[in-house]
Amino acid sequence: MLSARVAVRTVLEETRQFSVVAEGAPGTVANIVRWSRPDVLVISHAAESEALHTLLRCPGRPGRPFCVVLAEQLTGHGTRQLLRQGAAGVLLRGTAARHLPWAVTAVAQGSLALDPCLTEALKAAYVRPAAVDRERAPAEALVSTLTPRERDVLALVGDGLPNREIADALSLSPDTVKDHLRRIYTKLGVETRLHAARIAWCAGGGTAERPDRQVPEPT
Repeated sequence: MLSARVAVRTVLEETRQFSVVAEGAPGTVANIVRWSRPDVLVISHAAESEALHTLLRCPGRPGRPFCVVLAEQLTGHGTRQLLRQGAAGVLLRGTAARHLPWAVTAVAQGSLALDPCLTEALKAAYVRPAAVDRERAPAEALVSTLTPRERDVLALVGDGLPNREIADALSLSPDTVKDHLRRIYTKLGVETRLHAARIAWCAGGGTAERPDRQVPEPT
């Protein structure tokens, strides 16, 4: 544990952006927080369960610092538990030297800091499946009202292509693409390109697995 604390201190002090005001064993965390009043508390453990136990010892608000948790391994369940109990940052201990400085800065400013290994899993769990599954049937019903050519245009909108590239892909003029889009918007009952793309994703057209894909405005 001593080597882990030294490693954290070294990483933070080498940036010359932070002052380490105190350090200690997990069992002393409550006392450390009360007398040193840090802005950010870094909790480092081998197991998520140990980190959670230490997090629960931290005094409640007011006066509770933002907490960044480091653990040797991270799981979806363990990360959710840590976040529910107030962790503002969760990082792998093995790569903390690379990520800890920006994570401490982020949580001190009120943001959430997650190890890059967690972002895809969280995106898959909270952004993609549930919302898309709920909207699939209504989206498919809307898309069924389109002509085959309008469906081709909508699928390419879902893939993030601008009008000029859609025109090239379908051997149409840009003005014809715009005419198709006006009719598509009317039939789908939408006003924006992003809303049309969302329907394409949910119906299974375009890049259905990537609703975070950027959708350019017409050019």
